[in-house]
Amino acid sequence: MTHSKQRHGFTLVELLVVIAIIGILIGLLLPAVQAAREAARRMQCTNNLKQMALAVQNYHDVNGTCPPLCAPYKAYTRVYPGSLNYITGVRIFLLPFIEQTPVYTAFDADADSGSNKAVWDQEWTRNVRIPTYLCPSDGNSKETSNNFSNVPTGHANVMFCVGDALWANQYHAPNNASATEKIYSRGMIFPETWHPYSFATDGTSNTACVSEGWCGPGSTAATLVKGGGVAVVGALYDGTNAKPGPCITDGYNPNDRTVVSQGADTWRGTFWADCRVANAGFSTNCPPNTVPCIWNNSWPWLAGGAGRRAVTTRAA
Repeated sequence: MTHSKQRHGFTLVELLVVIAIIGILIGLLLPAVQAAREAARRMQCTNNLKQMALAVQNYHDVNGTCPPLCAPYKAYTRVYPGSLNYITGVRIFLLPFIEQTPVYTAFDADADSGSNKAVWDQEWTRNVRIPTYLCPSDGNSKETSNNFSNVPTGHANVMFCVGDALWANQYHAPNNASATEKIYSRGMIFPETWHPYSFATDGTSNTACVSEGWCGPGSTAATLVKGGGVAVVGALYDGTNAKPGPCITDGYNPNDRTVVSQGADTWRGTFWADCRVANAGFSTNCPPNTVPCIWNNSWPWLAGGAGRRAVTTRAA
């Protein structure tokens, strides 16, 4: 009697079917995993914004006012109106309120030394990344900048509200400015301005404080809107009137709205300690998610610049 041997295994067709099923399952799973990871990143970004609003509140509790966007501090003083090379800003003043006291202490000691240098030349900025200032959803935020005298410093995604006017990058509106143009001071976080909560006549829950913004690549003009791009729009100011509307109509490349029309040479979000308005602020004169616009690189009066999420002065 002969016995036939039975061979147990997959046929080629069965193997292909199994591979196809596994491929479909992976194709369904990966987007879900990516969505879950992005949801976690977005939650971290939102939490950082709330922490910033709480930091502003705690600053107000200690000092009786909100912090200024930029202001002289001891040895750090501006050399002429409009120059912020020697000036310190809100991201520095809030350090003690976001558990970054060692960095602030180093800054304060340097300011006491009378060095009177630009902030990006100072040792306390080197190799410093402030996690609360970063949004992990922005891939650029993971990078560091080596553009300020070879200082490998961290980026920043948090931007502060300077109000709804286009004179925001000057300390004061020009003497011949109209009453409409002098609404510059309606921002709670404004250069050389210390506003108490009473200034928020609509209530702190209805007053913008901090928003997200995209990190730029450095001193070279960023062209991508989601790469920290800032547009130069000369029509923002016609020599007599300042108007934000052209930012919406002229800020983008007409053929590709992911690209700015004319890239500006700014440092928006590149250097965490940089407090200049075009680099650390946003204006409410344009809707959120419009590209930030400046009039020119010499006097970059700001239009727009708010990101996807914004938090009011009250973080609750």
